[in-house]
Amino acid sequence: MQVQNSGAMRGQPHHDILRITGLVTRIDADGDPVHELQLSCWCMTYTAFAAITCQIDSNVLLQHFSLVYVIGYRTEEDTNPILHLTYIGKPTTDQVMRLPCLHSLPRSLSPLPDVSDQLVSAVNNLQTFQLRHFLKFSLERSDHLECFMLLPASQRDHHAYPGGLMTHSLEVAQMVVGMIRLNEPNMPLVWQETGFVAGLLHDLGKIRVYRRGGFQQPTASLVDHDQLTLELCAHGLEYLDQNLPDIADTLRHVWTCASPGARYGRPAMTTLARYLRDADGQNAMADKQKRASRNYSLNGMRSFNQQRFWLPGDEAAAYEAA
Repeated sequence: MQVQNSGAMRGQPHHDILRITGLVTRIDADGDPVHELQLSCWCMTYTAFAAITCQIDSNVLLQHFSLVYVIGYRTEEDTNPILHLTYIGKPTTDQVMRLPCLHSLPRSLSPLPDVSDQLVSAVNNLQTFQLRHFLKFSLERSDHLECFMLLPASQRDHHAYPGGLMTHSLEVAQMVVGMIRLNEPNMPLVWQETGFVAGLLHDLGKIRVYRRGGFQQPTASLVDHDQLTLELCAHGLEYLDQNLPDIADTLRHVWTCASPGARYGRPAMTTLARYLRDADGQNAMADKQKRASRNYSLNGMRSFNQQRFWLPGDEAAAYEAA
């Protein structure tokens, strides 16, 4: 692929905020370095070139998953979008906050693109803009988002596959909203959406517990992932403290009392905590039962990960077959 120099550029002026999902540096015919980057957002992946004439801000890190603000020219080559960059810098907080939520999640890297589609759609349908901003502060960070998208939800228990954490989190969030609408249909929308966000981030601390491949990090033996969730959401909770303080405290409460035994010694004092507890347990159990039954054609008692499951037969189907 021929790299055009700045004087020969032709194309549409273009600027965007994108994630670096690939980077190779090579030397051109004149002996000058040329950065060839893969830049991604939710809806697009570009091949981009930054020649020696491209201005690179000293504050920006050219590394995997960095979020960058780029200016240049866009061309099409064999239907593939190409960017010839004139500037690479670090986006400001205001620029990032004006973007749609999860705009910078690179769909091209997702192990489960359909689940990612549902996730992006769901968060952008939230009507409470403060909760969308909270998700940007807490989830849409270079050191959080990729792990959330790629890691399993457990080592061998439930949703133990790449993308399992994202899948489990989204399903629990949807189940919490379903429980609210069934039991408390008149609950104000902002609290329904708080339930969704609580379910979506309830296991965020697991990004510090697991490595890719599902293996536990030493941190798992030292700190409970609930505590890590509070730590990883600290910046977002600080933002909510200034804007929706009751919701900030509700999220802290829900995440630390929702599990059986109330790890921090606080009993559940809101139905949101109970909905999250039940949705989390039910979703994990459903995944385990599905995995226990998928390789068996016979009914009866089955074992999976030292747990026993009863798989009843389909008597109606057997009757019809007879």
